[in-house]
Amino acid sequence: MRSLRTPLALLAVGAALFATIASGETDEAKKVDDNGSSAAPAAAFGIGDVVELGDWRVQVHGVVDPYVSTNQFITADPGNRYVVVDTEVTNNSDKPSTVSSMMCFELQDSTNKSYNITFTDSSTSSVDGELAPGAAKRGELAYEVPEAAAGLRLQFKCDLFSSGSATINLS
Repeated sequence: MRSLRTPLALLAVGAALFATIASGETDEAKKVDDNGSSAAPAAAFGIGDVVELGDWRVQVHGVVDPYVSTNQFITADPGNRYVVVDTEVTNNSDKPSTVSSMMCFELQDSTNKSYNITFTDSSTSSVDGELAPGAAKRGELAYEVPEAAAGLRLQFKCDLFSSGSATINLS
Protein backbone atom coordinates (compact mmCIF):
# COMPACT_ATOMS: atom_id res chain seq x y z
CA MET A 1 0.00 0.00 0.00
CA ARG A 2 2.86 2.36 0.81
CA SER A 3 4.34 2.03 -2.69
CA LEU A 4 1.01 3.10 -4.19
CA ARG A 5 0.78 6.32 -2.13
CA THR A 6 3.80 8.02 -3.71
CA PRO A 7 2.61 7.69 -7.34
CA LEU A 8 -0.92 8.76 -6.33
CA ALA A 9 0.43 11.78 -4.47
CA LEU A 10 2.57 12.75 -7.47
CA LEU A 11 -0.42 12.30 -9.77
CA ALA A 12 -2.55 14.55 -7.55
CA VAL A 13 0.12 17.26 -7.46
CA GLY A 14 0.53 17.03 -11.25
CA ALA A 15 -3.23 17.29 -11.80
CA ALA A 16 -3.45 20.32 -9.50
CA LEU A 17 -0.56 22.01 -11.32
CA PHE A 18 -2.14 21.29 -14.72
CA ALA A 19 -5.51 22.65 -13.54
CA THR A 20 -3.83 25.82 -12.27
CA ILE A 21 -2.00 26.41 -15.53
CA ALA A 22 -4.96 25.46 -17.73
CA SER A 23 -7.30 27.75 -15.83
CA GLY A 24 -4.89 30.71 -15.99
CA GLU A 25 -6.41 33.98 -16.99
CA THR A 26 -6.04 35.56 -20.39
CA ASP A 27 -4.22 38.87 -20.45
CA GLU A 28 -5.08 41.26 -23.26
CA ALA A 29 -2.51 43.81 -24.30
CA LYS A 30 -3.79 47.40 -24.04
CA LYS A 31 -2.29 50.72 -25.02
CA VAL A 32 -1.90 53.15 -22.12
CA ASP A 33 -2.90 56.73 -22.94
CA ASP A 34 -1.14 59.92 -21.82
CA ASN A 35 -3.23 59.99 -18.63
CA GLY A 36 -2.01 56.52 -17.64
CA SER A 37 -5.35 54.84 -18.37
CA SER A 38 -5.66 51.65 -20.39
CA ALA A 39 -7.60 51.77 -23.63
CA ALA A 40 -9.29 48.95 -25.52
CA PRO A 41 -7.16 45.89 -26.36
CA ALA A 42 -5.16 46.10 -29.59
CA ALA A 43 -3.54 43.51 -31.83
CA ALA A 44 -0.23 45.32 -32.31
CA PHE A 45 1.61 48.37 -31.06
CA GLY A 46 4.44 50.60 -32.21
CA ILE A 47 7.61 52.23 -30.97
CA GLY A 48 6.81 54.71 -28.20
CA ASP A 49 3.50 53.08 -27.19
CA VAL A 50 3.14 52.18 -23.52
CA VAL A 51 1.59 48.71 -23.48
CA GLU A 52 -0.09 47.09 -20.50
CA LEU A 53 -0.20 43.29 -20.28
CA GLY A 54 -1.42 41.88 -17.00
CA ASP A 55 0.75 43.25 -14.20
CA TRP A 56 3.39 44.55 -16.62
CA ARG A 57 3.88 47.67 -18.71
CA VAL A 58 6.40 47.64 -21.53
CA GLN A 59 7.58 50.37 -23.86
CA VAL A 60 10.01 50.30 -26.77
CA HIS A 61 11.82 53.65 -26.83
CA GLY A 62 13.78 53.01 -30.00
CA VAL A 63 15.59 50.56 -32.26
CA VAL A 64 19.14 50.62 -33.61
CA ASP A 65 19.17 48.60 -36.83
CA PRO A 66 21.85 47.76 -37.70
CA TYR A 67 23.76 48.03 -34.44
CA VAL A 68 27.55 48.17 -34.79
CA SER A 69 29.50 47.01 -31.76
CA THR A 70 32.15 49.30 -30.31
CA ASN A 71 34.28 46.20 -29.67
CA GLN A 72 36.16 45.18 -32.81
CA PHE A 73 36.08 41.53 -31.75
CA ILE A 74 32.28 41.36 -31.46
CA THR A 75 30.72 41.26 -34.90
CA ALA A 76 27.67 39.59 -36.37
CA ASP A 77 28.26 36.48 -38.45
CA PRO A 78 28.66 37.05 -42.21
CA GLY A 79 25.23 37.72 -43.74
CA ASN A 80 23.79 38.80 -40.39
CA ARG A 81 23.33 42.06 -38.52
CA TYR A 82 22.69 43.08 -34.92
CA VAL A 83 19.42 44.75 -33.91
CA VAL A 84 19.24 46.45 -30.49
CA VAL A 85 15.87 47.37 -28.96
CA ASP A 86 15.77 50.05 -26.23
CA THR A 87 13.08 48.70 -23.89
CA GLU A 88 11.55 49.63 -20.53
CA VAL A 89 9.46 47.36 -18.30
CA THR A 90 7.42 48.31 -15.24
CA ASN A 91 6.07 45.99 -12.55
CA ASN A 92 2.50 47.12 -11.82
CA SER A 93 1.77 44.35 -9.32
CA ASP A 94 1.79 44.67 -5.55
CA LYS A 95 4.66 42.19 -5.13
CA PRO A 96 8.22 41.92 -6.47
CA SER A 97 8.46 40.24 -9.88
CA THR A 98 11.34 39.11 -12.06
CA VAL A 99 11.83 40.09 -15.67
CA SER A 100 14.06 38.04 -17.96
CA SER A 101 15.08 39.15 -21.43
CA MET A 102 15.36 35.51 -22.48
CA MET A 103 11.98 34.42 -21.07
CA CYS A 104 9.83 37.52 -21.58
CA PHE A 105 10.91 38.78 -25.02
CA GLU A 106 11.11 37.24 -28.48
CA LEU A 107 12.01 38.88 -31.77
CA GLN A 108 10.17 37.70 -34.90
CA ASP A 109 10.37 38.67 -38.56
CA SER A 110 7.73 38.88 -41.30
CA THR A 111 8.11 35.13 -41.99
CA ASN A 112 7.37 34.39 -38.28
CA LYS A 113 10.91 33.18 -37.67
CA SER A 114 12.03 33.77 -34.08
CA TYR A 115 15.42 35.00 -32.95
CA ASN A 116 17.05 34.51 -29.56
CA ILE A 117 18.61 37.22 -27.47
CA THR A 118 22.35 37.61 -28.02
CA PHE A 119 25.15 39.48 -26.33
CA THR A 120 27.01 42.34 -27.93
CA ASP A 121 29.31 44.63 -25.96
CA SER A 122 29.33 46.58 -22.74
CA SER A 123 27.58 49.57 -24.30
CA THR A 124 24.25 47.75 -23.95
CA SER A 125 22.55 47.28 -20.57
CA SER A 126 20.05 44.62 -19.57
CA VAL A 127 16.44 44.73 -18.36
CA ASP A 128 16.97 41.50 -16.39
CA GLY A 129 16.35 41.35 -12.67
CA GLU A 130 13.81 41.64 -9.91
CA LEU A 131 11.56 44.69 -9.89
CA ALA A 132 9.87 45.97 -6.75
CA PRO A 133 6.17 46.87 -6.96
CA GLY A 134 5.83 49.93 -9.18
CA ALA A 135 9.50 49.87 -10.19
CA ALA A 136 10.72 50.15 -13.79
CA LYS A 137 13.92 49.11 -15.53
CA ARG A 138 15.24 50.24 -18.90
CA GLY A 139 17.82 48.47 -21.00
CA GLU A 140 18.65 47.06 -24.39
CA LEU A 141 17.75 43.75 -25.98
CA ALA A 142 20.21 42.62 -28.65
CA TYR A 143 19.44 40.14 -31.43
CA GLU A 144 21.41 38.79 -34.36
CA VAL A 145 19.26 38.44 -37.48
CA PRO A 146 19.92 37.77 -41.18
CA GLU A 147 20.61 40.84 -43.32
CA ALA A 148 17.39 40.11 -45.25
CA ALA A 149 15.16 39.90 -42.15
CA ALA A 150 12.33 42.42 -42.42
CA GLY A 151 9.10 43.28 -40.64
CA LEU A 152 10.67 42.85 -37.21
CA ARG A 153 8.40 42.78 -34.20
CA LEU A 154 8.98 42.22 -30.49
CA GLN A 155 6.73 39.78 -28.60
CA PHE A 156 6.36 40.39 -24.86
CA LYS A 157 4.92 37.86 -22.41
CA CYS A 158 6.21 37.71 -18.85
CA ASP A 159 3.52 35.77 -16.97
CA LEU A 160 3.87 31.98 -17.25
CA PHE A 161 0.45 31.29 -15.76
CA SER A 162 -1.68 33.33 -18.15
CA SER A 163 -2.10 33.50 -21.88
CA GLY A 164 -1.79 36.54 -24.08
CA SER A 165 1.12 38.59 -25.34
CA ALA A 166 1.89 42.04 -26.70
CA THR A 167 3.28 42.54 -30.21
CA ILE A 168 5.30 45.71 -30.81
CA ASN A 169 6.17 46.49 -34.45
CA LEU A 170 9.74 47.74 -34.77
CA SER A 171 9.64 49.19 -38.28
